[in-house]
Amino acid sequence: MHLDSEDLLAFLAVAEAGGVGAGAEVLRRSQPAVSERLRALNEAVGEPLYQRAGRGIRLTPAGEALLPYARRLRDVLGEVQGWAARQHALQEGSLRIAASNTVANYFLLEHLATFRSRYPGVQVQLKIGPMDWALSAMGAWDLLFMEDAVDAAALPGHFLQRPWRQDEIVAILPRDHPWAREGRRAVTWPELLQEPIVWREPFSGVRRTVEAALTRAGLRARYSVEVTGIEALREAVAAGLGIGFASAEALDQVRWPLASLRLNPPGGLIWTLYLILPQVPFQSLAVRAFLALIGQDPDVAKAS
Repeated sequence: MHLDSEDLLAFLAVAEAGGVGAGAEVLRRSQPAVSERLRALNEAVGEPLYQRAGRGIRLTPAGEALLPYARRLRDVLGEVQGWAARQHALQEGSLRIAASNTVANYFLLEHLATFRSRYPGVQVQLKIGPMDWALSAMGAWDLLFMEDAVDAAALPGHFLQRPWRQDEIVAILPRDHPWAREGRRAVTWPELLQEPIVWREPFSGVRRTVEAALTRAGLRARYSVEVTGIEALREAVAAGLGIGFASAEALDQVRWPLASLRLNPPGGLIWTLYLILPQVPFQSLAVRAFLALIGQDPDVAKAS
């Protein structure tokens, strides 16, 4: 036995309207189409649900027993339609984002504030920190903002990654450092490595990018200090413990009381931030809206 929801809704309309013709008008369907649905429902139930009574109908005991179930079905379907309409209008939904400290603090928070103001009904979850935990549970996140590329083999089949934006990494130093007082604009690797280096923690994308550049140049830092977090880096450099490294765009935003120099002139040290996202068929409406907000075409499915 299979009961079709459309058959049940047709029965409900006819029962409440008092006749097949009147029910067809309510449903905006032809009378033969409604009669066919009633016939199919009668067959599925196995006994008549109504009888003709003059120009209308009268429900049988089976029809009377079925009527409250049909009404509950209509109510539930109405609730589902309301939910779907709210989802489509982004009055409800969820957006789960994982991002590194640098990316979240300097590239995402303003966009998230705009998104929240436009879609206050969407629940936003943002987790900030080292990205190894996010990659180990990638299915728990809708979008992951990375400081470097991930091996494509580590991505679930329905995820892809794409370059998101480029930034420059610069050396940061106290304003009273001799290089700053000289008005220098850039520093070479050999010059830089004569100074103590203040590193961020090992999983920092800025640190990994600088270390990779030094490795390519056949160089390594001789003297170094390691701190955890952006604020600790700023304080250590300001205290004169050594030269640090930071995002040029982030420095423009926070206005630290530090000087900056371009690395490895004339080209500088450019790094690329990456976005891991679901392929188009797996993107929620909230994901597509946020991608559009940050200037990423949701329909571009190009993987790196």
